[in-house]
Amino acid sequence: MKVSVIITAYNCERFIQKALNSVLAQNFSPQEYEIIAVNDGSTDNTLNLLKEFQDKITIIDQCNKGFVEARNTSIQSVKGENVIILDADDYLDKEMLCKAVNLLECNPDYQCVYTDRYEVDIVDNSIKRIFVGKDNIFNMLAAGVLFRRHVFDVIGLYEDLLFEEYDFMIRFTKKFRSYYLREPLYYYVKHGSNMTAQDGYWERGWNQLLKKWGKDEIEKWVSIQSMEEGTSRFLKFMKG
Repeated sequence: MKVSVIITAYNCERFIQKALNSVLAQNFSPQEYEIIAVNDGSTDNTLNLLKEFQDKITIIDQCNKGFVEARNTSIQSVKGENVIILDADDYLDKEMLCKAVNLLECNPDYQCVYTDRYEVDIVDNSIKRIFVGKDNIFNMLAAGVLFRRHVFDVIGLYEDLLFEEYDFMIRFTKKFRSYYLREPLYYYVKHGSNMTAQDGYWERGWNQLLKKWGKDEIEKWVSIQSMEEGTSRFLKFMKG
């Protein structure tokens, strides 16, 4: 099996069906990928909606442990040679798996593929293309990156940090190379309840990274983001 798609779901009844349908609609042989959905103690109708797909997906139902723990649980049970995470409120372009897998198969020196994305704001009904940029880890998401499975054996799983994806990619870059596909194949949905909208989220996440990696390491990645985008949301913390 070539790919394991992991979906972690917590109280996402509004979005889970679209996320699942986007994976099932992939231009990729159904025999070549599996879908693992982790219901992380949802208290709404999420689990019942997942069960409507139970003949096509594997469901892991657990008490609420947080999305990082849910991801790590499912990563340890995958069968695929490659792993991609899809947040339950987001969805994939139908070409995502086909193009990303093909790139890894044709480029053995690379251990992951990441793409540009669309940000879909359902509050103000807008959509915007996001150019991630080469090695711009502060513009990546934990979701939407296709990793070779063995990467997790080498550098470990996600840590319970606010910026778990940035921490993981710092560890990744110290061991492996990533392939940047300049096509928007992931849809990130902004709905006003995203974790990133919480008060103090960015400052707390910055401080956690700073404590773990030190000023020189973190400011290196801020500089890369600034060169790629002309600015960085973290510049204000560097001045503090």
